[in-house]
Amino acid sequence: MSRFQTGLKDRIGKCQMVPGDSIGNDPAKEKLCAARVNLGKVKTVPFEIDLDYVKLVRAHAPDATFIAVEGTVVHVVQLVECELRQGTGRYEPASLTPEGKHWHLIRPQQVTPSIGTLAGQESAGNLCRDKAIAKIDRPNFVHSVYYPSEIAEVNIGYPRYHPGVVIAGRTAERYDIVVTGTAFYKSSGPDLAAVKFTCLFSPTLSVKAISIKPSEVK
Repeated sequence: MSRFQTGLKDRIGKCQMVPGDSIGNDPAKEKLCAARVNLGKVKTVPFEIDLDYVKLVRAHAPDATFIAVEGTVVHVVQLVECELRQGTGRYEPASLTPEGKHWHLIRPQQVTPSIGTLAGQESAGNLCRDKAIAKIDRPNFVHSVYYPSEIAEVNIGYPRYHPGVVIAGRTAERYDIVVTGTAFYKSSGPDLAAVKFTCLFSPTLSVKAISIKPSEVK
């Protein structure tokens, strides 16, 4: 937790959020700060931060640098605050803070309503179903099913749908949306024939790829 987070309790709702690249960080210290984050390999990501929070920290440490990173060991994004530490004599991280009231990631434009809502899940699920059925192009369609647990935003730390996973030849990126379901068709026997499908959408629900399980299509 940030050393100054508790000092902002009375200011909730009064934040002036500004882009992280506009707060006057020294570029050389940014690189050094990222290199010294003790989380394994990390990369910096765009973020916004409360300007008054920056001023509060720099009143204590004028050389403070703020970066947001995501890593491969701890699968969360963190705001890293670096400064010259008295105890070590090194310019290094003084605190790491997950997203909260005084900072957040800058995300790409996303679908409305969000897939975190029932309406958003229904919209994504129905679109995937329609696109998948058109791609399967098989007669005697009966019905299809999908479940909220099979509708996910691609994110770091997710074992199944994480950045870099490949769906129908396309690499998923953070904030993409994945929908998985099954379409059922009449068959020559008493059971329905099942065809599994997976859709990869952009954050705004543009189709990037549709995977149809080949072994299910006859």
